[in-house]
Amino acid sequence: MSDAFDRWLEWRHKPPGDRRSIPAELYAAVMSLPEADRSDRQRVNEVVRSHDEARREGRTVWLYLDYHDGAPRTMEDPGWVKVFASAEVAERWFKENDPEGVAWEYEVEGGQPHGSVWLYSRDPGSGAIGHPDWAKLYPSIKAAEKWLEENDPTGKVWEYPVQE
Repeated sequence: MSDAFDRWLEWRHKPPGDRRSIPAELYAAVMSLPEADRSDRQRVNEVVRSHDEARREGRTVWLYLDYHDGAPRTMEDPGWVKVFASAEVAERWFKENDPEGVAWEYEVEGGQPHGSVWLYSRDPGSGAIGHPDWAKLYPSIKAAEKWLEENDPTGKVWEYPVQE
């Protein structure tokens, strides 16, 4: 029986032209690891288990950046970042609004979101939403401010509603 590490390696080393895929959840979990750890069976299996647990407990959300026809956007623009409670909610929204859109799963640090999340990004203008370090999400302003105080006192957080 293969584990997450075996599925990751099989997909990662597939021959050119091979259309095999892996679940987005597996990819996101493994890509959250530093490059050196992606070849470590124990670390890969551990991060996949942890990510699965966070999803089961409702501690993940899906983020989408709405570039609105390529126009420049900022974090202050409430329509730029859309936050979805699940992949299913995101898919329904995409079907109606952006059939080619893509959302990325992020863990909410410190608990389940209730109505909103507070988003921190060291470089929000980069739009590198698929990179695991692009954003940190918190379930409350208090949790976000505590993190900022300890890690980036001049940083900012923005509140975004979670679409259920």
